[in-house]
Amino acid sequence: MSKFPPGVDRAINYSFFDALYERRSRRFPIGGKIEEGPLQYKSNHPPTSLSEIEEAILVWNGLGIKSINLSDFPPNKGLDLEVKFTSKTIPSLGDIHRTELFYTNDSGLYLVKQHDKSPSDLKGIEALNKEEKITKILELFEESKIKIHDGRANLPTTPPGLAIHNTWSVNMPGTTLMIPVTDLSAGLINILFFYMREGHRFNFVDELNKMKPAGTKKWVENGYIDEKKVVPLIEAEVRFANGYIAEQPLFCQNVALTQQILGLGGWMFSGFQSRYILGADDQFKGLGFTCVEAKDQGSDWGAAVSKAPVGLDGHFEAFCPPYYKNMNEAVDAFNDMKWSNWEEKFMPYKDPSGVLNATPRPSKEEIQIVKDICNYLYDTYGRFPAFSDAMYCRMMVQSHHLDLDFYDKFYPEGAYTDNHKNHFELWHPGIINPFNK
Repeated sequence: MSKFPPGVDRAINYSFFDALYERRSRRFPIGGKIEEGPLQYKSNHPPTSLSEIEEAILVWNGLGIKSINLSDFPPNKGLDLEVKFTSKTIPSLGDIHRTELFYTNDSGLYLVKQHDKSPSDLKGIEALNKEEKITKILELFEESKIKIHDGRANLPTTPPGLAIHNTWSVNMPGTTLMIPVTDLSAGLINILFFYMREGHRFNFVDELNKMKPAGTKKWVENGYIDEKKVVPLIEAEVRFANGYIAEQPLFCQNVALTQQILGLGGWMFSGFQSRYILGADDQFKGLGFTCVEAKDQGSDWGAAVSKAPVGLDGHFEAFCPPYYKNMNEAVDAFNDMKWSNWEEKFMPYKDPSGVLNATPRPSKEEIQIVKDICNYLYDTYGRFPAFSDAMYCRMMVQSHHLDLDFYDKFYPEGAYTDNHKNHFELWHPGIINPFNK
């Protein structure tokens, strides 16, 4: 007899096609209410929190480590972009994996910290049998979980911190709200190294300062940087940021699909301002991030909150001041982190030494150029990155138990699935199904 609830077996065997086509935003939870209008309704059932196994599966399906990445392209054609050799359930530009997950429920606010962990098996979780898969997910989930504080996160409840269409349902009792946060400082440093490699050597210029080189005038003049390969700083930084932030909607979609196989309600959304969520607004503690003066440039880059989040002290810190004395130190720290992954961590190849020897490390010149650009950004605009926050949140996803009575009252048949109908029998056999009529 399995030590897990019967829903586990159904979830593992659930059709991807079914999960994909059944996916809906189902926002009304047990314990919820809509106070006015034609959908006015108050739940007849008390809020019911998700179980640990439900949260563990949602988290690990969302963005969990599962195995080693293949990194199967020529070492001399950009393999040095790879920061680590970790395969998660979401892809990551350059395998940097600097998106960490925070989640909050009735018991507290948690960080699922994975950036300091590395898998050791090429086949990973997928090679395990059904029970072993769930056992391993629970084990990794517990190893990675850090409790930040008791009780729900103190998040905004009104605009501009939270859009009005979400104020009635976000972070309510019984719900589990998941908040991915991406470190854009690490991504920007890594991509700058990539674009200083031979074959690129881009000429980054500052649109706000008459298109002058971004601290690299001498490198342009001596011909090391290709003067004709002009890349505007703002366009580049925003484009790079979008590449790294893409991890967040990918995570949210994974969770939304997993909600279907578990028979849970929920939805993904972006109706909020990142700085409010992370803790830059004095009215709300948010996730409790350390913040610095934003010094946003002009009206186009202004923000309602003038402080920008840079990290959660001791747990998830950006590669910039105040965690480093200056950007020279931050760039060196990033390189130490990155190349120690190559030298000390597991690699996917039969002959790792051959790949190591064939992959060029940054030259002294390339390191200095990247430092010059980073110093220019920090010295000119008072922070790094200059045009996007070092720590940024664009998407969130909430999961909860669905109030079927609400959907029976207002919707025709088909608003939910048999998985939702039978959820309590499948996942909470010790609780009487409140919807078993």
